[in-house]
Amino acid sequence: MIKMKTDLYIIGGFLGSGKTTLLLQLLEKEKQAGRKVAVLMNEIGSLSVDSAMLGEDAAVRDMLNGCICCTIKDEIEVELLTLYKDHRPDVIFVETTGAAHPMEVLDACTSPIIAMQIEVKGIITLVDCARWKERNRLPIAHRKLMEDQARWSDVVALTKTDLVSIQTLDDIKEEIRSLNEKVILQEMVFGKVNGEIAFGGGGQSEGGHHAHHHLHVRTYAYEFTNHVPRAEFTKWVAGLPDSVLRVKGFVKFEDSIERPELFQYAYGVPFFQPQPFKMPSVIVIIGDELETESLQQALECLDGIF
Repeated sequence: MIKMKTDLYIIGGFLGSGKTTLLLQLLEKEKQAGRKVAVLMNEIGSLSVDSAMLGEDAAVRDMLNGCICCTIKDEIEVELLTLYKDHRPDVIFVETTGAAHPMEVLDACTSPIIAMQIEVKGIITLVDCARWKERNRLPIAHRKLMEDQARWSDVVALTKTDLVSIQTLDDIKEEIRSLNEKVILQEMVFGKVNGEIAFGGGGQSEGGHHAHHHLHVRTYAYEFTNHVPRAEFTKWVAGLPDSVLRVKGFVKFEDSIERPELFQYAYGVPFFQPQPFKMPSVIVIIGDELETESLQQALECLDGIF
């Protein structure tokens, strides 16, 4: 029997692009569908204004005084796990600050501690058309962030489309597609979604492991049932393709069975660190166009499943 996971959606976008407006609409749709919803909201300041607008139908947790993708990144797994344990929601929406980079947020939301309970279903970024049109006037760091938010999203919702001409809107769509050919473009007029927000969708494979299909960046979580040969694991890591952007988790080796070691992999560089506490033997893989079937076969082989 496959255990159902809680769906998680990341909502991002530059400052003032309308994230909370969209969130309220998504919450209403989930309520009408009879789904239990939780929200994790991140504010850079010390006071959350937006969470007070969400009403009492959703369980809300605020992360203040920092950005999910940097200063309080380590706290998100605790917040998500708390939401999951306390409320067992069907879906969690994570609304980020305007300063958040989508890949860093995705990384923060895929902790191996919660990877087998929560499944990231997609990243949606809101793009203010008027601001996008004038983005070259922004400081280069802000312009790059705005473009990266569009580049790494599954869905881009174009806001304030009524403030630009039809030709300009077409140009903006082409510019975004040139950054992200897989993106699904949606339009919002006067703060309302034009149609349904259409994510690529995720799927679950047998044995409780999961993979995303049709998403721009996929995540794959695997829970080991046995200890792993260190030499064989190191060899597997060395052969990972360039499409694998990040691997993290806890692995039990033959010489560390009692306490799994922390394993991190980024930019082709592996890192191992013994842990003082027992942790779940789970690894999470993040990448672009991951070959999830071959990954599962290789990990099952390492795990002694034949």
